[in-house]
Amino acid sequence: MGKAARVKKARSEVREGTAALDSPDRYIEGFTIGQADALRGHCAEAVRSLGYRAWDRGSHIVVTGGPFRAPGATLGFTTIAREAARIPETGWGGLARDIVGHLISTALAAPPHLSRDDLREQLFPRFSAPGRIPPAQLAEDYSYARRVAGLPLLLAVRHSQASAFLADVHLSKAGGAEEAWEMAEANLFEAELGEPTAYQSDTGSAVILLESEHPRQAAWLAYPERLVERLGLEVGPSGLLFCVPAHRMLGFQDVDGLASVEDVHRMRDLVAILAEGEVAPLSSELFWWRPGQPIVAATAPRGRTTAVLDDSLAALLSGAEIPSPGRDFDTMDG
Repeated sequence: MGKAARVKKARSEVREGTAALDSPDRYIEGFTIGQADALRGHCAEAVRSLGYRAWDRGSHIVVTGGPFRAPGATLGFTTIAREAARIPETGWGGLARDIVGHLISTALAAPPHLSRDDLREQLFPRFSAPGRIPPAQLAEDYSYARRVAGLPLLLAVRHSQASAFLADVHLSKAGGAEEAWEMAEANLFEAELGEPTAYQSDTGSAVILLESEHPRQAAWLAYPERLVERLGLEVGPSGLLFCVPAHRMLGFQDVDGLASVEDVHRMRDLVAILAEGEVAPLSSELFWWRPGQPIVAATAPRGRTTAVLDDSLAALLSGAEIPSPGRDFDTMDG
Protein backbone atom coordinates (compact mmCIF):
# COMPACT_ATOMS: atom_id res chain seq x y z
CA MET A 1 0.00 0.00 0.00
CA GLY A 2 1.44 3.38 -1.03
CA LYS A 3 1.61 6.26 1.41
CA ALA A 4 -1.32 8.06 -0.23
CA ALA A 5 -3.54 5.04 0.34
CA ARG A 6 -2.37 4.63 3.96
CA VAL A 7 -3.07 8.27 4.79
CA LYS A 8 -6.49 8.09 3.12
CA LYS A 9 -7.39 5.04 5.20
CA ALA A 10 -6.29 6.75 8.43
CA ARG A 11 -8.35 9.85 7.58
CA SER A 12 -11.42 7.69 7.02
CA GLU A 13 -11.00 5.94 10.38
CA VAL A 14 -10.65 9.23 12.22
CA ARG A 15 -13.78 10.64 10.53
CA GLU A 16 -15.79 7.52 11.31
CA GLY A 17 -14.55 7.25 14.89
CA THR A 18 -13.47 3.64 14.42
CA ALA A 19 -9.80 4.13 15.28
CA ALA A 20 -8.98 2.15 18.45
CA LEU A 21 -5.77 1.68 20.44
CA ASP A 22 -5.13 -1.59 18.60
CA SER A 23 -5.68 0.05 15.20
CA PRO A 24 -2.63 0.84 13.05
CA ASP A 25 -0.99 4.12 13.96
CA ARG A 26 -1.19 6.74 11.22
CA TYR A 27 2.40 7.93 11.71
CA ILE A 28 4.56 4.97 12.79
CA GLU A 29 4.10 2.13 10.35
CA GLY A 30 3.83 -1.34 11.86
CA PHE A 31 2.74 -0.05 15.29
CA THR A 32 -0.72 0.17 16.81
CA ILE A 33 -1.97 3.51 18.10
CA GLY A 34 -1.34 2.36 21.69
CA GLN A 35 2.17 1.15 20.96
CA ALA A 36 3.06 4.31 19.02
CA ASP A 37 1.79 6.55 21.82
CA ALA A 38 3.93 4.63 24.31
CA LEU A 39 7.02 4.88 22.11
CA ARG A 40 6.51 8.61 21.53
CA GLY A 41 6.16 9.07 25.28
CA HIS A 42 9.49 7.34 25.92
CA CYS A 43 11.16 9.53 23.29
CA ALA A 44 9.73 12.73 24.73
CA GLU A 45 10.86 11.73 28.22
CA ALA A 46 14.35 10.95 26.87
CA VAL A 47 14.56 14.44 25.39
CA ARG A 48 13.42 16.06 28.65
CA SER A 49 15.93 14.03 30.65
CA LEU A 50 18.68 15.76 28.67
CA GLY A 51 17.43 19.18 29.72
CA TYR A 52 15.52 20.12 26.56
CA ARG A 53 11.83 20.66 25.95
CA ALA A 54 9.92 18.10 23.87
CA TRP A 55 6.71 18.72 21.94
CA ASP A 56 4.97 15.61 20.62
CA ARG A 57 3.56 16.32 17.15
CA GLY A 58 2.51 12.77 16.36
CA SER A 59 4.75 12.30 13.33
CA HIS A 60 7.79 13.75 15.13
CA ILE A 61 8.98 15.49 18.28
CA VAL A 62 10.02 19.12 18.24
CA VAL A 63 13.06 19.75 20.46
CA THR A 64 13.64 23.24 21.84
CA GLY A 65 15.92 24.78 24.42
CA GLY A 66 19.65 25.41 24.58
CA PRO A 67 21.13 25.59 21.07
CA PHE A 68 17.85 24.43 19.52
CA ARG A 69 16.35 27.82 18.86
CA ALA A 70 12.80 28.33 17.59
CA PRO A 71 11.22 26.74 15.62
CA GLY A 72 13.33 23.95 17.11
CA ALA A 73 14.82 20.71 15.83
CA THR A 74 12.76 17.74 14.66
CA LEU A 75 13.26 14.23 15.98
CA GLY A 76 11.74 11.52 13.79
CA PHE A 77 10.90 7.93 14.71
CA THR A 78 12.31 5.92 11.79
CA THR A 79 15.41 4.58 13.55
CA ILE A 80 13.79 4.23 16.97
CA ALA A 81 10.73 2.42 15.59
CA ARG A 82 12.89 0.01 13.60
CA GLU A 83 14.90 -0.94 16.70
CA ALA A 84 11.87 -0.98 19.01
CA ALA A 85 10.14 -3.55 16.78
CA ARG A 86 12.96 -6.00 17.57
CA ILE A 87 12.67 -5.96 21.38
CA PRO A 88 9.94 -6.30 24.03
CA GLU A 89 8.02 -3.16 24.91
CA THR A 90 9.51 -3.23 28.42
CA GLY A 91 12.86 -2.25 26.89
CA TRP A 92 11.62 0.75 24.93
CA GLY A 93 12.48 3.29 27.63
CA GLY A 94 16.16 2.39 27.69
CA LEU A 95 16.27 2.12 23.90
CA ALA A 96 14.75 5.59 23.52
CA ARG A 97 17.27 7.08 25.96
CA ASP A 98 20.20 5.54 24.05
CA ILE A 99 19.07 6.51 20.55
CA VAL A 100 17.71 9.96 21.42
CA GLY A 101 20.89 10.76 23.33
CA HIS A 102 23.00 9.68 20.37
CA LEU A 103 20.94 11.63 17.82
CA ILE A 104 21.00 14.83 19.86
CA SER A 105 24.73 14.59 20.59
CA THR A 106 25.33 13.97 16.88
CA ALA A 107 23.24 16.99 15.93
CA LEU A 108 25.21 19.14 18.35
CA ALA A 109 28.55 17.86 17.06
CA ALA A 110 27.91 18.26 13.32
CA PRO A 111 29.18 20.02 11.41
CA PRO A 112 31.70 22.09 13.47
CA HIS A 113 33.59 19.10 14.88
CA LEU A 114 33.74 16.97 11.74
CA SER A 115 37.14 16.56 10.13
CA ARG A 116 37.75 18.19 6.75
CA ASP A 117 37.60 14.82 4.98
CA ASP A 118 34.44 13.72 6.78
CA LEU A 119 32.80 17.04 6.05
CA ARG A 120 33.56 16.84 2.35
CA GLU A 121 32.39 13.21 2.09
CA GLN A 122 29.06 13.91 3.77
CA LEU A 123 28.12 17.21 2.07
CA PHE A 124 24.94 17.30 0.02
CA PRO A 125 22.50 19.98 -1.20
CA ARG A 126 19.34 20.28 0.87
CA PHE A 127 16.39 22.63 0.69
CA SER A 128 15.12 24.55 3.68
CA ALA A 129 11.35 24.71 3.93
CA PRO A 130 10.03 28.23 3.23
CA GLY A 131 10.08 30.27 6.44
CA ARG A 132 11.94 27.59 8.42
CA ILE A 133 14.99 29.86 8.65
CA PRO A 134 14.00 33.51 9.20
CA PRO A 135 15.03 35.70 6.23
CA ALA A 136 17.36 37.83 8.35
CA GLN A 137 19.15 34.76 9.70
CA LEU A 138 19.31 33.22 6.23
CA ALA A 139 20.97 36.37 4.85
CA GLU A 140 23.36 36.71 7.77
CA ASP A 141 24.41 33.11 8.54
CA TYR A 142 23.83 31.36 5.19
CA SER A 143 24.80 34.00 2.63
CA TYR A 144 26.06 31.27 0.25
CA ALA A 145 22.51 29.83 -0.11
CA ARG A 146 20.95 29.59 -3.56
CA ARG A 147 17.32 30.13 -4.54
CA VAL A 148 15.56 27.56 -6.69
CA ALA A 149 12.03 28.60 -7.68
CA GLY A 150 11.81 30.51 -4.40
CA LEU A 151 13.11 27.66 -2.21
CA PRO A 152 16.41 28.20 -0.31
CA LEU A 153 18.98 25.55 -1.27
CA LEU A 154 21.76 25.09 1.29
CA LEU A 155 24.57 22.68 2.06
CA ALA A 156 24.12 20.03 4.73
CA VAL A 157 25.89 17.04 6.24
CA ARG A 158 24.34 13.79 7.42
CA HIS A 159 25.75 11.66 10.19
CA SER A 160 24.05 8.74 11.98
CA GLN A 161 20.49 9.64 10.93
CA ALA A 162 20.94 13.33 11.83
CA SER A 163 21.63 16.17 9.43
CA ALA A 164 22.63 19.79 9.89
CA PHE A 165 23.00 22.79 7.60
CA LEU A 166 26.41 24.38 7.09
CA ALA A 167 26.61 28.03 8.07
CA ASP A 168 29.03 30.49 6.51
CA VAL A 169 31.49 29.90 9.38
CA HIS A 170 31.86 26.23 8.40
CA LEU A 171 32.69 26.78 4.73
CA SER A 172 36.43 27.32 5.19
CA LYS A 173 36.82 23.76 6.47
CA ALA A 174 35.15 22.53 3.27
CA GLY A 175 37.49 24.59 1.07
CA GLY A 176 35.24 27.61 0.56
CA ALA A 177 31.76 28.04 -0.89
CA GLU A 178 32.57 27.16 -4.50
CA GLU A 179 34.48 23.99 -3.62
CA ALA A 180 31.82 22.99 -1.08
CA TRP A 181 29.07 23.29 -3.70
CA GLU A 182 31.08 21.24 -6.18
CA MET A 183 31.63 18.48 -3.63
CA ALA A 184 27.99 18.47 -2.48
CA GLU A 185 26.71 18.24 -6.05
CA ALA A 186 29.17 15.45 -6.88
CA ASN A 187 27.97 13.51 -3.83
CA LEU A 188 24.34 13.98 -4.91
CA PHE A 189 24.96 12.87 -8.49
CA GLU A 190 26.90 9.78 -7.40
CA ALA A 191 24.29 8.63 -4.87
CA GLU A 192 21.41 6.32 -5.66
CA LEU A 193 17.99 7.71 -6.51
CA GLY A 194 14.99 6.80 -4.42
CA GLU A 195 12.57 3.97 -5.15
CA PRO A 196 10.01 4.90 -7.85
CA THR A 197 6.25 4.65 -7.45
CA ALA A 198 3.76 5.57 -10.19
CA TYR A 199 0.50 7.23 -9.11
CA GLN A 200 -1.72 6.81 -12.15
CA SER A 201 -5.05 8.51 -12.85
CA ASP A 202 -7.96 7.05 -14.77
CA THR A 203 -7.08 9.36 -17.68
CA GLY A 204 -3.74 7.59 -18.10
CA SER A 205 -1.50 10.37 -16.80
CA ALA A 206 0.91 9.43 -14.02
CA VAL A 207 2.99 11.13 -11.34
CA ILE A 208 6.29 9.33 -10.79
CA LEU A 209 7.47 9.65 -7.19
CA LEU A 210 11.06 8.97 -6.16
CA GLU A 211 11.15 8.25 -2.42
CA SER A 212 14.24 7.80 -0.27
CA GLU A 213 15.20 7.71 3.41
CA HIS A 214 17.81 10.42 2.73
CA PRO A 215 16.79 14.11 2.73
CA ARG A 216 18.87 14.77 -0.39
CA GLN A 217 16.11 13.39 -2.66
CA ALA A 218 14.21 16.67 -3.10
CA ALA A 219 17.45 18.51 -3.97
CA TRP A 220 17.28 16.97 -7.45
CA LEU A 221 14.67 19.65 -8.17
CA ALA A 222 17.60 22.05 -8.54
CA TYR A 223 19.18 19.85 -11.23
CA PRO A 224 16.39 18.78 -13.64
CA GLU A 225 18.75 18.40 -16.60
CA ARG A 226 20.92 15.94 -14.70
CA LEU A 227 17.85 14.11 -13.41
CA VAL A 228 16.27 13.48 -16.82
CA GLU A 229 19.68 12.44 -18.15
CA ARG A 230 20.10 10.02 -15.23
CA LEU A 231 16.65 8.53 -15.80
CA GLY A 232 16.92 8.50 -19.60
CA LEU A 233 13.71 10.51 -20.01
CA GLU A 234 12.56 12.18 -23.22
CA VAL A 235 10.94 15.47 -22.25
CA GLY A 236 8.21 16.88 -24.49
CA PRO A 237 7.98 20.51 -25.62
CA SER A 238 5.79 21.50 -22.65
CA GLY A 239 8.25 20.16 -20.09
CA LEU A 240 7.61 18.58 -16.70
CA LEU A 241 5.71 19.42 -13.56
CA PHE A 242 7.62 18.68 -10.35
CA CYS A 243 6.63 18.41 -6.71
CA VAL A 244 8.63 18.08 -3.49
CA PRO A 245 6.17 17.17 -0.70
CA ALA A 246 9.05 16.35 1.67
CA HIS A 247 12.83 16.39 1.74
CA ARG A 248 12.97 12.68 0.96
CA MET A 249 10.55 12.86 -1.99
CA LEU A 250 10.58 14.14 -5.56
CA GLY A 251 7.70 13.70 -7.98
CA PHE A 252 7.30 14.63 -11.63
CA GLN A 253 4.72 14.41 -14.41
CA ASP A 254 4.95 14.95 -18.15
CA VAL A 255 2.97 18.08 -19.03
CA ASP A 256 2.28 16.76 -22.53
CA GLY A 257 0.57 13.78 -20.89
CA LEU A 258 -1.92 15.91 -18.94
CA ALA A 259 -5.43 15.35 -20.23
CA SER A 260 -7.31 17.99 -18.24
CA VAL A 261 -7.24 20.32 -15.28
CA GLU A 262 -8.43 17.36 -13.24
CA ASP A 263 -4.96 15.83 -13.62
CA VAL A 264 -3.46 18.96 -12.06
CA HIS A 265 -6.03 18.72 -9.25
CA ARG A 266 -4.94 15.16 -8.65
CA MET A 267 -1.25 16.03 -8.54
CA ARG A 268 -1.89 18.83 -6.04
CA ASP A 269 -4.01 16.49 -3.92
CA LEU A 270 -1.30 13.85 -4.03
CA VAL A 271 1.27 16.40 -2.78
CA ALA A 272 -0.94 17.23 0.20
CA ILE A 273 -1.47 13.56 1.07
CA LEU A 274 2.20 12.64 0.77
CA ALA A 275 3.29 15.57 2.95
CA GLU A 276 0.90 14.61 5.75
CA GLY A 277 2.72 13.03 8.66
CA GLU A 278 6.19 13.69 7.25
CA VAL A 279 8.88 14.73 9.71
CA ALA A 280 10.33 17.12 7.16
CA PRO A 281 7.58 18.41 4.83
CA LEU A 282 8.89 20.81 2.20
CA SER A 283 6.45 22.46 -0.23
CA SER A 284 2.81 22.17 -1.32
CA GLU A 285 3.49 23.91 -4.64
CA LEU A 286 4.01 22.51 -8.12
CA PHE A 287 7.04 23.52 -10.16
CA TRP A 288 7.47 23.69 -13.93
CA TRP A 289 10.58 23.08 -16.01
CA ARG A 290 11.27 22.98 -19.72
CA PRO A 291 14.73 22.11 -21.11
CA GLY A 292 16.88 25.19 -21.49
CA GLN A 293 14.87 27.25 -19.00
CA PRO A 294 15.12 27.68 -15.21
CA ILE A 295 12.65 25.85 -13.03
CA VAL A 296 9.86 28.09 -11.71
CA ALA A 297 7.04 27.83 -9.18
CA ALA A 298 3.98 26.95 -11.25
CA THR A 299 1.32 27.20 -8.56
CA ALA A 300 0.78 28.95 -5.25
CA PRO A 301 -1.21 27.58 -2.29
CA ARG A 302 -4.47 28.97 -3.68
CA GLY A 303 -3.89 27.44 -7.09
CA ARG A 304 -2.88 30.63 -8.88
CA THR A 305 -0.48 30.58 -11.79
CA THR A 306 2.66 32.31 -10.54
CA ALA A 307 4.88 32.35 -13.60
CA VAL A 308 4.68 32.98 -17.34
CA LEU A 309 4.17 29.47 -18.66
CA ASP A 310 3.50 28.05 -22.08
CA ASP A 311 -0.16 28.38 -23.14
CA SER A 312 -1.11 24.73 -22.72
CA LEU A 313 0.10 24.53 -19.13
CA ALA A 314 -1.16 27.97 -18.14
CA ALA A 315 -4.65 27.00 -19.33
CA LEU A 316 -4.63 23.97 -17.04
CA LEU A 317 -3.17 25.70 -14.00
CA SER A 318 -5.40 28.74 -14.22
CA GLY A 319 -8.35 26.64 -13.09
CA ALA A 320 -6.52 24.61 -10.45
CA GLU A 321 -7.88 25.06 -6.92
CA ILE A 322 -6.87 23.13 -3.84
CA PRO A 323 -9.00 19.97 -4.06
CA SER A 324 -10.84 18.34 -1.20
CA PRO A 325 -8.90 15.43 0.32
CA GLY A 326 -9.76 11.83 -0.37
CA ARG A 327 -9.26 11.22 -4.08
CA ASP A 328 -8.31 7.71 -5.13
CA PHE A 329 -4.91 6.85 -6.55
CA ASP A 330 -3.79 3.60 -8.09
CA THR A 331 -0.21 2.88 -7.09
CA MET A 332 2.25 0.71 -8.93
CA ASP A 333 5.41 0.20 -6.90
CA GLY A 334 8.55 -0.18 -8.98
